[in-house]
Amino acid sequence: MDPHDMPARCWVAFGYQNHLVPVAGAGEIAGSCGVLTDPADVVPCDERPTCSVCATAARAGDHRIVPFTGTIDC
Repeated sequence: MDPHDMPARCWVAFGYQNHLVPVAGAGEIAGSCGVLTDPADVVPCDERPTCSVCATAARAGDHRIVPFTGTIDC
């Protein structure tokens, strides 16, 4: 599969952890682990721990990981 055909996700921080979230088209912000948040609460990754479920999803290779640009296109 061409990597550009894979859905894009980025690492962001919300709640108590850093999560992997879809970059566009989700309609809501949900981590790969299923946790939901308000778009206003999303910030770039920081010193919070990484969600272990999102980390496992990142290693699966089912999507492209791209840098967080400051906004999520919901």
